[in-house]
Amino acid sequence: MWRSMMCFILLWMVSVRCVLADDSAHDVMRNTWRVALIDRFYPSVNHTTDNSSHHRVLHGLLDLDNDELPEPYYHGDLVQMIASDPRLIFIQYPIFDNRPPLKEILSRLVQIRGSLARFPIDALLLSWESSTLVSAFEKPLKPENVKLYKSLVREWGEADSIWYATSQIILQLEWLSQQGVAVFTIAGNGGSGMVNTFSFAEGVTTVGASEPELRHFVANNAFVDLKAPAAYQPRRMDSRDGIAMGYDINGDNCIDIPLNQLSSFDAFEHRSFSSRPWPILKGSSFAAPAALKAHLLGGTVTECL
Repeated sequence: MWRSMMCFILLWMVSVRCVLADDSAHDVMRNTWRVALIDRFYPSVNHTTDNSSHHRVLHGLLDLDNDELPEPYYHGDLVQMIASDPRLIFIQYPIFDNRPPLKEILSRLVQIRGSLARFPIDALLLSWESSTLVSAFEKPLKPENVKLYKSLVREWGEADSIWYATSQIILQLEWLSQQGVAVFTIAGNGGSGMVNTFSFAEGVTTVGASEPELRHFVANNAFVDLKAPAAYQPRRMDSRDGIAMGYDINGDNCIDIPLNQLSSFDAFEHRSFSSRPWPILKGSSFAAPAALKAHLLGGTVTECL
């Protein structure tokens, strides 16, 4: 009985974490879209890892108040912020922290596939990579030879569990695309000599950086389909009275991170908050959500929530 209960709890924690999930609203309002997001979110769903300061230092990406403790937002939270819009319903598929990420991604894709008939999605956002040198295939890469590249990845998978997971992820992404799901992934951040092998999945949109100054950081090859902004400068948002209210992350003039979510909020009376904190967010992980948002919404904007 106890074992069954624990299994149930585990499945519940790993399964869908919906920000908004109103089936009737989706059926009535066809100007909303369901977006599945596989990533690492705060707080962790891992039973064996707590969400201590050490965990946040390890996985947090932003320290807006400069207190050397990242804010409680992980990679997936920030990816979602870039794409955020009232018309997008995000369905979070968290990955565990103490397991190989690619195996976790594959597990979540299998989960999405198994529940697609009951829980349909319009899009999938995968801001992760499984990259290797372009020269491992041929230089330059040629899209017409993609089947050869995929066969090489499959061969590597016969001797390596990580490449096996990569090969299976490619198959799952292709299957979802064939079902009409808009699948977006990233070019990768290894520079011009690298390729994210997820981009070999046919029907998948691969997104690189539109900023020329990131050309030595974000990959750019024949499998990059689109380019979008990949660098984001957090900006402090103030009230009309000049009182700091929070930070805008994606440049839409809306507060994405309220001041009371900062790690130093309890002592904020004695602190000043930078109008433009450093370092900024950058990478193709943040270009993909921007491109997906533009694809689904056509560049239209709405008011802040």
